[in-house]
Amino acid sequence: MVSKAGGKRSPVNPEKRAGYSISPETWDQFLNGSRLACARLISLVENHPEFIPEVRNKLIPHQKGAVRVGITGPPGVGKSTVTTALVRRALKENHSIGVIAVDPSSPFTGGAFLGDRVRMQSLSGDTRVFIRSLASRDGHGGLSPSTPYAADILDAFGMDRILIETVGVGQAELDVLTCSDMIILVLQPGTGDIIQALKAGILEIGDIFLVNKADLPGTETLLESLRFLFEINAGRKDKPAPPILTASAIQDRGMDEVYAEMERAIRGIIRSGALQKKKRDRMEREIRESIQQNLWERFSALMNAPEEIQAVSERLLENRQSPYPYIRNTCAQIEIKFTKERPCHEDGE
Repeated sequence: MVSKAGGKRSPVNPEKRAGYSISPETWDQFLNGSRLACARLISLVENHPEFIPEVRNKLIPHQKGAVRVGITGPPGVGKSTVTTALVRRALKENHSIGVIAVDPSSPFTGGAFLGDRVRMQSLSGDTRVFIRSLASRDGHGGLSPSTPYAADILDAFGMDRILIETVGVGQAELDVLTCSDMIILVLQPGTGDIIQALKAGILEIGDIFLVNKADLPGTETLLESLRFLFEINAGRKDKPAPPILTASAIQDRGMDEVYAEMERAIRGIIRSGALQKKKRDRMEREIRESIQQNLWERFSALMNAPEEIQAVSERLLENRQSPYPYIRNTCAQIEIKFTKERPCHEDGE
């Protein structure tokens, strides 16, 4: 998978890999449809982010523009069951489907804890489906940090629909918005989900609202609450209220309508140009964040040692002095060091 020409691999900076590269055999196997090679590439970007620039450089010419559908909602609402039902229907329409299921991390290994593939075993025999669990690890937005890159890999592998299932929704768990082209928000009655959704702000991001487990008590109350919220917000937005659907995914009831609405929404964002805008926004965000990360890593390497900063802090406190003269002087020194460094390569290599 990874060939070595000497040197020691850096955990963060691709410029300091010193001879490590991905073997040509792995790329050839990937482009020829090897599922094992695809799995290896996803593992690579998940476990060794220093390889992301190299992987992205090679992937982009082969990406077809697969539509990415985020499936999000509080824990326990049946997102995996909904995802499985949607995949089955997409297969009947001859789509090829990638599923990225983000699971909580094991506190001991950092790996995926639940393993959504166990819950989707009925799909595993179909070669048109590629299912991958990712550990959320240090991602605080309901996704793994490697999720967008795993989606890029599945896109280049030939999948035309990529379903991204989040670990759950909390107040900070809105990352799915940034790596999806459209979002299905799954709720269930009788759990106070609507209150949590309001607190988290996720009512703003759903393109389709699905009340799952609609055979439970409280379904009509939840539907009325959603309709009321969209009605009072109607005057504040320039887009219509999203569709609100009901289903019982475990019983496979109502999922035909959910799938039809999903495909209708996909056609709509393609026709309106919104899909292209989403992809452009993702590229812009990747450029900005990568530049910021690269600059931060380089500046961090030039900063004074923690021991020196600690000693200076103690001295400033004792003398009741402002830290800003020291900060200003340190920044000036870092800038001088930084300008002496060679510039970054444009291609990230």
